[in-house]
Amino acid sequence: MSDPAKPVHPDDPRVRLAEDRTVLAAERTFVAWLRTGLAFLGVGLAAQRFLREVLAVWPLKVLSLTLIACALASFAGAAWRDRAIRARLADAEIPMMPRILTVGIAALLIAISGLAATALLWA
Repeated sequence: MSDPAKPVHPDDPRVRLAEDRTVLAAERTFVAWLRTGLAFLGVGLAAQRFLREVLAVWPLKVLSLTLIACALASFAGAAWRDRAIRARLADAEIPMMPRILTVGIAALLIAISGLAATALLWA
């Protein structure tokens, strides 16, 4: 029979590599949330632009606003998820993206989505 798993020392290179992989995976997930939100935002604006002849005014606005709301939720989810990952990796030795950058990008995209929704309601 094999020996039970031996504990790995924190200075082991495998631990550092695992931290690297975890941080990189968290950054990829953050970007995926942003990419999903941008897709929702783009489809919402494109629907408003190209479906004017097909749909009535209010159903089209409801569709577009729903897609923009999904974009807002995705951007907010990206910031929330980033905060949760940073809390779990607080003692990691690998440098991560600066928090101000992740929050700033999410806040900027939320503001753009809010402006798009406002412009959509006024149109």
